[in-house]
Amino acid sequence: MIESMGNERNKLPPAVIESGWLGYPGATEEQIAQAETRLGTALPPSYRAFLKVTNGWRQMTPFIYRLWSTEEIDWFTVRHPDWLDTLLEKSRYLSPTAPNVSSPLPSIPDEDYFAYGDEQDCRKIRVEYLQTALEISQRGEAAIYLLNPQIVTEAGEWEAWFLGDWLPGADRYRSFQDMMQAEYENFLELRETPAVPVSTAVMERSNNLSVPSDMLSQAKTTPSNMKNFSNKRLEIPFEKPFEKNDVQPILEISDEWGKVASFTVEIQSKHREKYSEQRTIVRHIETETIAIYPNVDTKTVQRWISAQLKVIINQPLEETVDLEIAQLRMIRAPQTETEMMVDRAHPLFSAPIAIGEPFTLEVSMNIVGSTAVSLAERQLVYQTQCFAHNLSTQIKTCLGDVITKAPIADQPVYTARFPEITLHQPGIYRLTIWVTLQNMTASPGYFKVPMLQVV
Repeated sequence: MIESMGNERNKLPPAVIESGWLGYPGATEEQIAQAETRLGTALPPSYRAFLKVTNGWRQMTPFIYRLWSTEEIDWFTVRHPDWLDTLLEKSRYLSPTAPNVSSPLPSIPDEDYFAYGDEQDCRKIRVEYLQTALEISQRGEAAIYLLNPQIVTEAGEWEAWFLGDWLPGADRYRSFQDMMQAEYENFLELRETPAVPVSTAVMERSNNLSVPSDMLSQAKTTPSNMKNFSNKRLEIPFEKPFEKNDVQPILEISDEWGKVASFTVEIQSKHREKYSEQRTIVRHIETETIAIYPNVDTKTVQRWISAQLKVIINQPLEETVDLEIAQLRMIRAPQTETEMMVDRAHPLFSAPIAIGEPFTLEVSMNIVGSTAVSLAERQLVYQTQCFAHNLSTQIKTCLGDVITKAPIADQPVYTARFPEITLHQPGIYRLTIWVTLQNMTASPGYFKVPMLQVV
């Protein structure tokens, strides 16, 4: 997290940066008891345990800055009455204090409300619960963490909410601990880093190889897995870099093999009242090319994969080059703010855009590699694709697919501009840019922008 803060980390105390710890000394039992007395309720177990480790937190995510200490936590209705009134008005919910309303039914039925994880629809929240929600974080980029005392598990855990202005509702979790684990995994996903679940954070060492404990237990119960350990390249994600004397977690057999292409095949089924349908989706990972076929047609899939491989393998090796995307520029309408640019050093757009606001994207890229100079006087044909992934709805949309032709220069800098684009759903979008050469072998250029906010 400190590494991801960029220039903002200069605002942290030097001792914090040196220690790598964004927390504080843990709260005492007396401090927690005082907070519970002030609030008139006992705090849920996982949140209580967190406060004992650190009484607050300095920086959470790009959207939420601080977690409050025991002295700062308070009810949402106390800190943000205007925000609460706006949400209640939007939902057209009648408050229990309104005239002629004695005991209103929940605004969302149980069968729709009690869904978590991938099954959850973030639009289906009981907005009335905000009237008793506990605010445990500072309001960041129009987002906040809340605990809901109206939904309590048998273990005493309160439901936890991530409430953001750009969401059509809220992301809900069974407990504070579940919410923190999800936020951790989302943060690592934005940084393209493998997540290490809490249950596997403790590593076991066996036969000079560090393996997560759950992988070892699976291997012990599945002998066929264990016998294959010796002939696979095994890479284990760790939460910290290895020190000089640590055992390396990678088994290397040969450096001669290099990946040419990766494919995934997914079989989907849709059930109707009297029949069901199947379809097959095959994806070329490197180019994000997708083919969809009705039914389960393995022969057609094999032919499609073979055709993709033939294009890659049969091109002359002497023409191999690499593409590098250097910059993405957003050009907005003249009446709005100035253009915004991102690159690998500054991968976040500096300001949100409005729903339906038109804009265009311009991609700048370079050809790199020792063979680039020898390609002078040749024509370059490259395909540029842009995909927008709404992190709230999980919907992925292609924003453009442009093929450009240009002569190869001695010091090549190339651009591709997409037609006018509009986004009509609020949320946080991650933009993915692919650039693929069409007339020679090259590794596809790839650039992922972690955040574009649409409000």
